[in-house]
Amino acid sequence: MTNVQETPRLADVDPFVSSERARPGKVVGAVALDVVMPVALLTAGIVLIATGPPAAGWFLIVVGVGLLAGAVWLLGRTGRTLGASTVDARIVHRETGVAAGSAALWALASGKLAMFDLRRGRDPFAPAIAAFAFPDATPSGSTPGRGRRGVVPTLLLDSGERLTLDTALILGRAPSAPADAPAEVYRWADMSRTLSKSHVRLEWDGRQVWVIDLGSTNGVFVRGDGAATPLLPHQRTPVPTGVVLEIGDRTLTVRDAA
Repeated sequence: MTNVQETPRLADVDPFVSSERARPGKVVGAVALDVVMPVALLTAGIVLIATGPPAAGWFLIVVGVGLLAGAVWLLGRTGRTLGASTVDARIVHRETGVAAGSAALWALASGKLAMFDLRRGRDPFAPAIAAFAFPDATPSGSTPGRGRRGVVPTLLLDSGERLTLDTALILGRAPSAPADAPAEVYRWADMSRTLSKSHVRLEWDGRQVWVIDLGSTNGVFVRGDGAATPLLPHQRTPVPTGVVLEIGDRTLTVRDAA
């Protein structure tokens, strides 16, 4: 009897792998923009129609209805309403990870939707799995992906600066580190504005360099002999010393300090 090994299907992959649920503060902020603000405009419009200039009241009502309709349309189509976009989150079906579709209001009312933080985790709309092959960019005589214990790597920027990667570093146009994931920050001058405010996070654990694309607009790519390979957003990926990272229009090289 021959044993047949089944190949895992994409449908078998958890659609929320590496994703993070939005914290209550972000949920409240999104709801305030998507619901509370339009309802306040509608209320103010009704009050003006009853007590003041009716034209101004009707204007506020039209704006409030338009905001609510737009929020429902965006919720069903992309899960990125005005409120969700402002707090950098996405609202999707809690079981499938897709947008709510035409039944957005029913899905919302029945508790079938959940909000995911795009700054802290993978966007549910991004591929859940992706093939990744490290380019052959490791200097001869060294072990791929491994530095010598006690040796701190350096980052050689295309602008000439050298940065020491002691533990964790966030690079960007105007970077900041979250309280729950502290790191040093480096503000990299970028006249082309291809860098996001907090574009990429690099970490050193004593033996391995890790790179995380922080959900940047233009992505992070690992350059090899051929085409550059993109990294999945918010996925902690190990890279060997000697590789070149493309960050927007800028590049940096991960070097072994030795």
